[in-house]
Amino acid sequence: MSTFTKVYAGFATAASLLVSGAAHAEAPGWTATTSFSAPKGAAPGMPFAARLDLTTTAMMIEADPADKMIRYPFEWWGIFDFLAKQDPACALPLMQLDAGLFPGLTLNLVATDTGDLIPANRGIIRRPVAERTASFWEFIAGPGKTWRLTEGEHAGWSKAAFPISLVQSQEGEAWLGLASFEYKDGQVTPLQVQFSSDSAGGFLFWDPDFDVTAWAEVPATLEFATKIDAAAVTADFNAERETRLPVKPLDDLGDALKVAAGGLDPVRTLAVAVLHRGTLYMNPVTTPFGTHPYQQEMRVGVWSVSKSLIPGMAAMRLAQKYGPEFLDTLIVSYFKEGEEFTYPSSAAKERMDTVTIRNALNMQSGMGPDGYDANWDAKSTNTYQWSYSYALADQIRHYFNQELNPNVAGPGQKMVYMDQDMWIAALAMQRFLQSKEGPDATILTMLETEVYAPIGAPHFISGTNYTPDGSIGFPFSAWGALPTIDTLARAGQLIANGGIGPVGGQILDPTLVASLSASPDYGLAFWRTVAKRDDTVLNVPGMRGSGGNIVLSLPNGDAIVVLGRDDYNHSVSDEQLVALIQATLHLSSN
Repeated sequence: MSTFTKVYAGFATAASLLVSGAAHAEAPGWTATTSFSAPKGAAPGMPFAARLDLTTTAMMIEADPADKMIRYPFEWWGIFDFLAKQDPACALPLMQLDAGLFPGLTLNLVATDTGDLIPANRGIIRRPVAERTASFWEFIAGPGKTWRLTEGEHAGWSKAAFPISLVQSQEGEAWLGLASFEYKDGQVTPLQVQFSSDSAGGFLFWDPDFDVTAWAEVPATLEFATKIDAAAVTADFNAERETRLPVKPLDDLGDALKVAAGGLDPVRTLAVAVLHRGTLYMNPVTTPFGTHPYQQEMRVGVWSVSKSLIPGMAAMRLAQKYGPEFLDTLIVSYFKEGEEFTYPSSAAKERMDTVTIRNALNMQSGMGPDGYDANWDAKSTNTYQWSYSYALADQIRHYFNQELNPNVAGPGQKMVYMDQDMWIAALAMQRFLQSKEGPDATILTMLETEVYAPIGAPHFISGTNYTPDGSIGFPFSAWGALPTIDTLARAGQLIANGGIGPVGGQILDPTLVASLSASPDYGLAFWRTVAKRDDTVLNVPGMRGSGGNIVLSLPNGDAIVVLGRDDYNHSVSDEQLVALIQATLHLSSN
């Protein structure tokens, strides 16, 4: 790839030339993370409820090596002609979506009189396909702070700052960043954004030797005449804050854990956290721009940890509500052959007609190619059409358009890694839920209100397929969850506590939760790590995703979270996990 120096016509500002390679642009002083947190003793900024309208803007890119910066991801992969053909006539062309552009989207914000800055929409900010920006990215904004400025040319103004992650609805990665602007009497400065560490890299950030940072000053307008219910947004946030976990340094848990965490690759590890006796222990998250000031609010990508967070948790919640028998119902009983799909062959029909939801959750459907690599080979076009088609109806059609695995005797015989299994299990479970609660019931709403909010982790976010009006669609379920570290720790602890919430109450089916540690086999979207405590062999349930993303649920009620950074292929060895487990279990004996 050539050096990226072109200014994107119509979208760039004078400060937004894209730079990479030999030029080595020097980041301006305002990109330091200290610029995005209030100075000690600063007064809260002026309160407001407003709409922040942003302009699609080219970012300064510092990439090393320069030729590994992928400017047009869909074009670069060379397999998305089928998706480009699905674009509405008025949509900006798929192949021209630019990863070097910050997306010009709209963000509704509430600034309280106590200095909190709260996004009114805590999900993915995006538009319908027909109205998308020229950027490859969408974004998620998290709660931040406002404060009064007392020095400089804007003395007397207020400043707002918040964490932001660049994401893409069909993918699972999150490019972590910070954003800020200054405001006074309806005037607003450009939004200053910086991005550095990437979590769950995939579309852009495959290579462990590729490092990239970016920054931009994004033209913005602030419109105060909006219909935001500031009182409701503030009340919800205050209730959320009351349940927030206290944070202490990981090193406070002693030398054994310090050594175990230190055994992980320091370059490829974004964070290590342990939830122990109601406190989240973790050391500061560092970025090339400094220490992240909002580490509990960062939205990270976790790849296949999503399998546990979405279909795995959904199965155990539905079993608690309606009994576990639904797990042994047939997948095809929730779909209409001839109307929603047709089989590619009589052999495929014969086998698929015997696959249960449980088979799919165990990745034992016996369908599709034999293994992950074969399934995601570029020649396996049906897999890509299933996963990237905009419409749910098309995804259903492509899911069922797969032959049986020739090396498996049938369902339930062998675990073969198939992302499609998780997606179809989740969709079948949603239709089961709708048969009980009506056509508007969704898996994501159930998880949000009945699993994550009760454990103190509201605002569960996942990428979904696109919908005509830009609303939330159906989650990819095999990937796409975009949690916080806090959410991951609480989810791990829920499993560790047998599905019982932090204030009591059985949220998940206890028998299914117990089954997660009953054997060393994979099941219900959870892995196991075999460890020892004294002479007792333990099967520790865990959520795992590519790039070194792991959540472990320990028998002493603790949870361990490990997050990877900047490398899709990074992994954590079983030996390293066992060291973390044993050091954490030792805490309960002290």
